[in-house]
Amino acid sequence: MTYQEGLNQIDKATQKITEANQLIIDSIMNAFLFTWQWWIALVMLVVPWIIWGIFRERESSARIFSAGLLVIVLTEILDTVGVSFGKWAYPVKVIPVATLNFSFRLSVLPVLVMLLLQWKPRFNPYIKAIFFGGFGAYVGLPTLAIIDLYKKIDWTFTYSFFILTLLYLLAHWFSRIDTF
Repeated sequence: MTYQEGLNQIDKATQKITEANQLIIDSIMNAFLFTWQWWIALVMLVVPWIIWGIFRERESSARIFSAGLLVIVLTEILDTVGVSFGKWAYPVKVIPVATLNFSFRLSVLPVLVMLLLQWKPRFNPYIKAIFFGGFGAYVGLPTLAIIDLYKKIDWTFTYSFFILTLLYLLAHWFSRIDTF
């Protein structure tokens, strides 16, 4: 394939992606918007941040919030890769934009990490990480799958367990960096 042929192929792929995004937007606007699943997704996007605002420790909130932002960035990258390769999908989205991923990654996960980081900060981080990974992978994701907010395609919950466990440990390490 020549360089120009590659550019032409990218143009065709971009057109297909645009058409697929329009199908997703139409589904959200015409089938999912204001359903009980959509409302749960909205609550999952908003309520955790309200909880964080109420229960955060003011003196360490910048440090812990930075770890939460790290979780958001990393999960969005991993989600983009997973969805792009057809490993899982999020059928119902709060905002009808196909490229925006589900609120679980933007709200529930980072807030849960931040609350765990500030709760008993001297407690063994490996135990917290295993709890976080196990709860997210074996309780959270199956529950979301039951109510059609998450669709596992070519993936196992055990993979998510390891990723979530490592994600918590990385956030823990990041929140303990001396430069804070």
